[in-house]
Amino acid sequence: MISKNKLVFLMILGLVSISSVSMVSAMTIYGGAFSTGDDMDDLTYASVDVGRSYAGDRVIIQIWYSRDGNTLNHGNYVPVTVNSAGYVNVRSADPYTYFPDHAQINIFNTNYNLLASKEVYLSPSQGIQTYGAGYYDHSYICS
Repeated sequence: MISKNKLVFLMILGLVSISSVSMVSAMTIYGGAFSTGDDMDDLTYASVDVGRSYAGDRVIIQIWYSRDGNTLNHGNYVPVTVNSAGYVNVRSADPYTYFPDHAQINIFNTNYNLLASKEVYLSPSQGIQTYGAGYYDHSYICS
């Protein structure tokens, strides 16, 4: 039999545990855009549409870029806030020796639980490339 004090302690512990869990739930990657400049010193920019219902939520994005099956980056975990339009915007930490032809997008909550994942095939060239259905706001990647 559990004592009243022990039961109260367990209930408080449970509430503390629940409050520390990220409340962002599974999401969908609807589409977005990538941009790489024409110089090999340029960074690669990504704008990922997850929907306005997530505006203001804190997430962690990881994008693995590759070319011809060879990894171009380390897949850093980048904490960001979903903007008011429902986009997760991030730029690469470094320029790449080659233009990427593939991107693996992973979005996690702040506890590193996977919320969404999308594989995107790219043309290995400079410029803006979109994926998914619809028109995507390019203001982030054009600035």
